[in-house]
Amino acid sequence: MKIKNLNVYNDKVNASVNNEYPTGDNSFRQPCLHMIVGQRTSGKSYLTSKILAQAKKEQTFDVIYIVTPSFNSNKAYFGKYISEQNVFEPTKSSIGEVIKKVEEDRDEWEQYLQDLELYKKFKNDIKNKHFSLIDGDSLIEYMNRGFFEKRPTWKYKNEEPPKSMLILDDCLGSEAILQSSGLTRIATLNRHIGPLKENYKERSACGLAVIILSQSYKMNNGISRVLRENLSLLTLFKNKQEKQMESIREELANVVDEELFNKAYNYATKEKYGNLTVDFKPKTLCRTFRKNLNEAIIFDELPCECNKK
Repeated sequence: MKIKNLNVYNDKVNASVNNEYPTGDNSFRQPCLHMIVGQRTSGKSYLTSKILAQAKKEQTFDVIYIVTPSFNSNKAYFGKYISEQNVFEPTKSSIGEVIKKVEEDRDEWEQYLQDLELYKKFKNDIKNKHFSLIDGDSLIEYMNRGFFEKRPTWKYKNEEPPKSMLILDDCLGSEAILQSSGLTRIATLNRHIGPLKENYKERSACGLAVIILSQSYKMNNGISRVLRENLSLLTLFKNKQEKQMESIREELANVVDEELFNKAYNYATKEKYGNLTVDFKPKTLCRTFRKNLNEAIIFDELPCECNKK
């Protein structure tokens, strides 16, 4: 066999844009596409509330939306993190309405950047010109925008493109799943929702993290295979239906080692409310499997890059 280098495809490209939200070293990458599967009363809502609590601590999201018919029943889990104005009933347009809100936030962000540019011009005019020399129309605009009183402020705490999450809860069989074009969109493009006119640091879009709570991994009129195959995270509670487990193993076969998955699943779910999360895009391979979100299940077959021990 001989090897010959070809003088083609050599130009470097910008690989810095990844649309990720800042997260702690031990937290999952965001914006995620996360499916949480467990039978009723298995603990899905409680687990989700733990994710939201950590996200609040790290200021991962500016706004969280939820599509659900049962928000009042789950206020104990979600009420601290989700404003009621961001709660939607599951209809065929509800996911699209959330995407529209993300895009409206994007528009406000880009308007804010324009306001900042105008404010810089205002500061420069004030510094270098006498009031009488400033164009009359510009002076009126400066006054109308309140530039003499304060600098423009962004509506969220962190001055960056908005970071959003959508939770779909108790939506299987509803129009939000069966008739929504928005669900197909977030299945493949959730990290690219709300594209920006200009990149901001490592981001080219606002993005939309998505968590789907489901009683079944695979069912008629359930979550599509396209969405399942694009998951970045999958959390499983104990499932006694072997056909469901066979479907899960089949679809994960090209992504994770089946033997390691079985070992991790059996260990993580042997206790009541125990659950296994499979991270398909871990920050380090040894954290591919987790029990109850915060216990890494480490196998020698998956190299640990987080430390040298």
